[in-house]
Order: sequence, then structure tokens, then C-alpha cells
Amino acid sequence: MMRDSQRISASKQLRRLETFLDVAYAVLFVDFIMFLPRTEDMTWMDLPFGLFSLLVDNSVNLLRLIIAVGLTLISWNLTHKLLGPLERTDSRHTLLVLLQLIFVCLFLFFAIGDPALMSVSSPVGQSLSLAVSGFIGIAHWSYARKKGLVRAELTEEDKDEVGRNVIIEPVTALLNTGLAFVGPGAWTVGWFLIPIILLAARQRMDRPGQRS
Repeated sequence: MMRDSQRISASKQLRRLETFLDVAYAVLFVDFIMFLPRTEDMTWMDLPFGLFSLLVDNSVNLLRLIIAVGLTLISWNLTHKLLGPLERTDSRHTLLVLLQLIFVCLFLFFAIGDPALMSVSSPVGQSLSLAVSGFIGIAHWSYARKKGLVRAELTEEDKDEVGRNVIIEPVTALLNTGLAFVGPGAWTVGWFLIPIILLAARQRMDRPGQRS
């Protein structure tokens, strides 16, 4: 049995881990903001609609920037879904969580390195980074569940539901890797279309009478 002092220490370690992740994701968001159209030279003053013209001229890159920010937000929310039900952490679990963050940072590398998606390596790298990150998240949730790091009041059904709720994100990223070879447009649309298809399929399977 874990002593009370060890349990308290492990609980504090979890809180510190959550705080660190929040700060890390905040830094990632700032990095994305740095790639908004430049306005310091005031050249936009000569454009027909001022700042609005600047946004229109960069609309494609801005759309992909918005998608990148949205995917990062989803990753941040996924992390909290997996850490929220926990009571404490340990060194191995913490290592897996930080490894998950490394792949989110790799996603950022591919996203800002080629925002116009001139090379297929950018969308492929983004998709694979998020897929691996998501599957690592599922792995550290399974580890936490196995090691009893989860809050005691959660039922087995509650724990199963956590796993079901986080599988859509990495599967979407993995499937969308194939669309990267079709073209940037198909890859961009895939981020919206694939989750809808997966959610509809899961709802169909969850209906009474649909399970075998």
C-alpha cells in the first residue's frame, strides 16, 4: 500500500505536470500568432481595404493557421481529458505525457515550416505527429488505469468511456495522412470530414441492436 505521504507527493507531481503542460501549450499558441501577416511596416495602408486586404491576400495560409491552432487546442483538450480523471502520477506516466508533448511540438515544426503546404512532407508530418501523440496519450491512460493512478470514485464504465472519448483524434490524424498524398485541399477538408464519419460510425455501433 502506498503511504499517505507518497500519495500526497504523487498528487502534487500531477498538479505540477498539468501546470507545465498548460504553460507549454500557451507557448505553442504564441508561436502560431507570430505567423500572422506582418503589419509593422505599415504597407497595408496602401491596400484598398487596409488590414482586411492583408487578411484576404493571405486567406489560404490563414485558414491553415486556424486549422493548426484548432488541432493544437484539440491536443491540449485531449491531454486534459486524460489527466483530469487521475488522482496522481508517477515517473513513468510523467515520461509518457512529456513524450506526447514532444510529438505535439513536432506537429508545430511541420506546421510553421511549410504553412503553404508546398511539400507533401508538411501535411504528412503534421498528421503523423498528431497520430503518434494521440496514441501515446491512450498508452499513458492505459498505464495510469493499470497502476491505479485513477481517482477511486470512477467506475470501470467511466474509465472505459475516457478511452472511447479520446480515440477519435489520433485515428483521424492517422487516416488523414493518406489524404496528404492526394493534395493540400483534400488534406485540409479531411480534418473536418473524417471526425464526422468516425463519430457517425461510433454512434451507429452504440445503438441498441447494432452490436453483435
